[in-house]
Amino acid sequence: MEKKFSDTNLQNLPACAVEFIKQVLRKMRYRKKIRLDVQAELTAHFEDELKACASDEQREQKAQQLIAGFGDVKLLAVLLRRAKKRCRPLWQTVVARTFQTIGVLIVCFIFYVVWFLTGKPVITTDYVAELNRIVCPAADETQNAAPFYHKAAKMFEDLPRDISELLSKKYDEVTFEQKQLMTKWISDNEETLELVISGTQKPYYWRMYGNKRYPDVMMAILMPSLADFRNLARALCWRAQLRAEQGQYDDALDHIKSCYILGQHIKGDKFLIGQLVGFAIEALAVQTIRDILSEHQIDSAALATLQKDFEHMISGEDFAINLEAEKLCMYDEIQRCFTGGLGGGHIIPRRIWQLFPAIQIITALPPSNSRLSSAQKQKPSRLSKFISNVQHEICEPGGFIYEGGRFVKKSGYILFLHPDKQETYQAAQELYDYWENLTVKTPGQIRKEQIDTEKETTEIIKGNILLEMLSPAIGRISELSHRNRVDVEATLAIIAILRYNQETGDYPDNLAKLTEAGFLKALPIDPYSDQPLVYKKTDNNFVLYGVGENFKDDSGMIAKVNGRPRRWGTKDEGDWVFWPVPKLQLKQ
Repeated sequence: MEKKFSDTNLQNLPACAVEFIKQVLRKMRYRKKIRLDVQAELTAHFEDELKACASDEQREQKAQQLIAGFGDVKLLAVLLRRAKKRCRPLWQTVVARTFQTIGVLIVCFIFYVVWFLTGKPVITTDYVAELNRIVCPAADETQNAAPFYHKAAKMFEDLPRDISELLSKKYDEVTFEQKQLMTKWISDNEETLELVISGTQKPYYWRMYGNKRYPDVMMAILMPSLADFRNLARALCWRAQLRAEQGQYDDALDHIKSCYILGQHIKGDKFLIGQLVGFAIEALAVQTIRDILSEHQIDSAALATLQKDFEHMISGEDFAINLEAEKLCMYDEIQRCFTGGLGGGHIIPRRIWQLFPAIQIITALPPSNSRLSSAQKQKPSRLSKFISNVQHEICEPGGFIYEGGRFVKKSGYILFLHPDKQETYQAAQELYDYWENLTVKTPGQIRKEQIDTEKETTEIIKGNILLEMLSPAIGRISELSHRNRVDVEATLAIIAILRYNQETGDYPDNLAKLTEAGFLKALPIDPYSDQPLVYKKTDNNFVLYGVGENFKDDSGMIAKVNGRPRRWGTKDEGDWVFWPVPKLQLKQ
């Protein structure tokens, strides 16, 4: 303090007065200019009171009396500071209060951000264990098809590139030389295919979920070799086609039934991706039946057996999408992405950022038909979809990083406005309840009721970043389940029509004739019209089709893409034509 303030105007004061004034100024803790003013005022006060003193001793005594009259130094300093503050201009007061308020808010914000970013999840439920309790039936391991399928899939991991490409093609798309190549390859892999067939003779398929490194994390569950399962199904259908060409129709149809059961088993895997692969395998099986029936004359007795077996296989089949595993996965991620306790549980941004190291691994996964050894292949986990969505949200133009304005906006939203844990749970429950009601409705019903699935889904999850990232396009996926149902029903109807023709010498005038004569239990229903499929009798054949995704009857016109018949009609043109089977005209 001695260095900051001039002692020039203190020279005429007693030492006790000088020390007193300096103590007052130190304890004021205020701006320098104000303290200089106070120093001048106190100095002037002491000088006025000491004018009448004739000697230094009188001046010292008088100064001591004045100091005693001032009382406590600290209290005096406080009172002087307050007095100066009251006397300052209004604008200074406003500015001071503003900066004080801003300072307090900044400190509070820093504490809040630190508290927010250091939040930890509270894990209360092992949803992996819950899922294992759901999927595991009350049966011993000898009734489980999984060991057979997984062993066969492992043997299919190292498919040659040319074989992998041929398996993905339809039988009528390949040349004679390619058929010869496939014949030899299938002959060399009879043991593998017999493993699959042995598996299809088991009543159940289940596997215990979990990841050795993260045993209780749903997102970390590794999916089985679904691409290899599809290749196994394709190989079975190729084997069936080759047997049919050799006239071994019973073997051919048995292979197709095995293929369909494989699809049923994989579809029962509970996870959405497993169900979709199961649907694809089932669709491949029934399409192969139609391909064989269009090329070969199979007697009525064999057709009756095939129809009876298929009706038995689908009698207890639920074609609707099962969302139970997806719901548990969502619940598990909610408990890992939110804190517990204070404030109802807030979202944990760090949980998302921790996933970034896996992005490059997942996005670099090789295609299923790449020529890699089993050691080189990587099995994607359920984390793949989550990472993909997060990467798109954060790394694409318009996401968190590329636009500073949106980054600030979204960061502020996450910090202050994002729904808490309980609200997210409630929204997730509402979302899955909505989806479960939606999946039982056909596309025709949805259109009739004018349900905008995308809009209604968005409304439920609006403002919830986690739900937005983890929500699949359930409306479109639900359509696939209805498509699969009509695919099977149409194939059964075709078998019944062919049987009717063989036994009566003519095709039925309408589909109702089939049910009346006992050839068919129920009419196949087009999910887009909610009416029976369109059946038309021609001169020496028949046409069976559905209106498809454009909701209109295109008179059985087959949609084509780049000159190739499209199996399913598009939203622009074309019907779902089940019979006659469209063929690809190969260039010779």
